[in-house]
Amino acid sequence: MKRVHLFDWHKEHAKKVEEFAGWEMPIWYSSIKEEHLAVRNGVGIFDVSHMGEIFFRGKDALKFLQYVTTNDISRPPAISGTYTLVLNERGAVKDETLVFNMGNDTYMMVCDSDAFEKLYAWFVSIKGAIEQYTELDLEIENKTYDMAMFSIQGPKAGDVAMELFGIDINELWWFQAKEVELDGIKMILSRSGYTGENGFEVYFEDANPYHPDPEKRGKPEKALYVWEKILEVGKKYGIKPAGLGARDTLRLEAGYTLYGNETKELQLLSTDIDEVTPLQANLEFAIFWDKEFIGKEALLKQKERGLPSKMVHFKMVDKGIPRAGYKVYKDGKEIGEVTSGTMSPLLGIGIGIAFVKPEYAVPGVEIEVEIRGQKKKAITVNPPFYDPKKYGAFREE
Repeated sequence: MKRVHLFDWHKEHAKKVEEFAGWEMPIWYSSIKEEHLAVRNGVGIFDVSHMGEIFFRGKDALKFLQYVTTNDISRPPAISGTYTLVLNERGAVKDETLVFNMGNDTYMMVCDSDAFEKLYAWFVSIKGAIEQYTELDLEIENKTYDMAMFSIQGPKAGDVAMELFGIDINELWWFQAKEVELDGIKMILSRSGYTGENGFEVYFEDANPYHPDPEKRGKPEKALYVWEKILEVGKKYGIKPAGLGARDTLRLEAGYTLYGNETKELQLLSTDIDEVTPLQANLEFAIFWDKEFIGKEALLKQKERGLPSKMVHFKMVDKGIPRAGYKVYKDGKEIGEVTSGTMSPLLGIGIGIAFVKPEYAVPGVEIEVEIRGQKKKAITVNPPFYDPKKYGAFREE
């Protein structure tokens, strides 16, 4: 079982710690609902050091990343990020990632906790294949176990950033980053998050007592200091440590996809188009068509043939909590399946994401979700599920 730098702190303070994507992680400290509402109405802090970080260095790093990801990595200046996808040859999503231009021909890819190992192996194999024919000035390094990553989210996150770093995060564009220091500890701060709220995330290196390499193990003094400093400064704003339970309900209320649920590769080797592609998952905004990238040919074929299914958001009309795997119906006929679902802590109703036949993947369609043997009424909607004028990163103050 993998563990983050501050596992011992979480084990002492969290009420529930269990496995997630191969990591032993805090699920909640007080309750999912309390932590969820703290983020929606104030501020919360998440330890997301289980997220992967892969570094690419060298004069050919940009060209390589342009080939293995879908978006235009060349656009943002240092030290800013780009949301992009990694696809397999048949167009399915291997992972959703952020790629930060760190300057000096160096890039940091932030990827999902259960995808970084396969991505690292994938990139190394592609590099090796290219080097059979031409030389590459490229180094690829997996630094997941070395990097600590904390996410501070909520309408009061900006106040915390101002006190700690003297930075107004509202003056940063989304995914813009800066080099900062906290009492001598150097780190990268980016305006980013996975909750739908305004917020920022910090990245820095530190010793990890659970590093798989025994020679790199040590006390996480920097991580513990930064974590406790953020909690101390955020106390006046009602900050709460939040676990992965609230992180999931928050991202679902915002309508965000989750790798392994909405995005995945099924490795359907018998077909030239795998599932699930970004066209099916409403992620075409992350594709820069004016370049060549792995999976592009399959996506163009899918555009010509039409989509077998498409992602849609829905909220329950009848009482019931949708869960992944539940069947979706229209006029008594099965049309799809739920991939994520929960009880919205903010709205008090069941909400979810499903993949259905494309003709039903529009807002305002009455559907039914089979919950414990009974078909319950629901209706498709546009995300986010909350009123964006009252909640979220662009709420009207």
